[in-house]
Amino acid sequence: MLETKEKKIIIFAAGTGGHIYPGISIAKELIKNNIKILWIGTVKGMENKILSDTNIDIKHIDFSGIRGKGIIPIIKLPFRLIKAIIQAFIIIKKYNPNLVLSMGGYISVPCCIASYILRKPIFIHEQNIIFGLANNILKILSKKIILGMPLKINNKKYKYIGNPTRYEKIITKKKFHEKREINLLVVGGSLGAKVFNEIIPRAIYLLNKTLDLELNVIHQAGKTSTIAKDQYNNTDVQFEVKEYVNSMKEAYEWCDIIICRGGAITISELMVFGVPAIIVPYPYATDDHQMKNSRYLESKEAAIVIDQENFTETYLAKILKSLIENSKIRKTLSENIFSLNKKNITKSICNLILDEIN
Repeated sequence: MLETKEKKIIIFAAGTGGHIYPGISIAKELIKNNIKILWIGTVKGMENKILSDTNIDIKHIDFSGIRGKGIIPIIKLPFRLIKAIIQAFIIIKKYNPNLVLSMGGYISVPCCIASYILRKPIFIHEQNIIFGLANNILKILSKKIILGMPLKINNKKYKYIGNPTRYEKIITKKKFHEKREINLLVVGGSLGAKVFNEIIPRAIYLLNKTLDLELNVIHQAGKTSTIAKDQYNNTDVQFEVKEYVNSMKEAYEWCDIIICRGGAITISELMVFGVPAIIVPYPYATDDHQMKNSRYLESKEAAIVIDQENFTETYLAKILKSLIENSKIRKTLSENIFSLNKKNITKSICNLILDEIN
């Protein structure tokens, strides 16, 4: 009896959680389908720490992004890129995968070029509503482009499936009824947001003077958490300031309203839990992708979006007051964002990959 040849896939992802976490979700689902996985990352990237909790093997190449780093890295880029392509070529040739999956970001450029030279089928996943620089270049080389958010492209090569999240198997819906207390969750991203730590406690101080119900706050404040704590001490609300929230699932389920950034993975998680959201996009995100992600939600009446330029304590207090005092607005936002949630995202992506390699 002939042995079935082992199927293998390489995933490229490095740098930020937005690229890494969806890749891990896909990797775990593929492993369940008896697919062998190798990950290519960088030596110093956060992917090493995240992957240490899994049984996924990782190899490294020496490459990093150049945006905002001055002229010298741009001058060195051609030489560094050639070196990284050679490193990736050696790893990919030796592993001999049936297919490669790129999650975007700078590392995908040398890895996809090496894969193309080796004639390996390339699938890329774009998390945001606009293409990042790397994926914009690499979509020419790829066989299939999986979209995390809907883009108006009439081409069979593109398929809108959604962003894998760690919570997509959870079935939950927010309940809305008049109550005597409101739970507010503030999340500034994995590193926190200094502007949130300064503005939000001051807005709550103004707001609390006019409310006749109890306000509870959990504020994920990152490294500048002392700024937030000092500000909250002036308010008469129940608050908990944390550098990091260990269980986002519990936090999403606990809150009635969230104030957060507009990253693709955050937005995808809000869709799962149907959380009424005030989104303040990070203004320095590459190609302003957070604002574009957030404007998509706003166009569907699925979130309130505040440009950071207009993010003052007075304006925020006004927005929060209208949300807190009107459960119908919260219910509408919740239902609208929940309706945008795609089902079985990770499984659908894996099925697309399995159809290609089987």
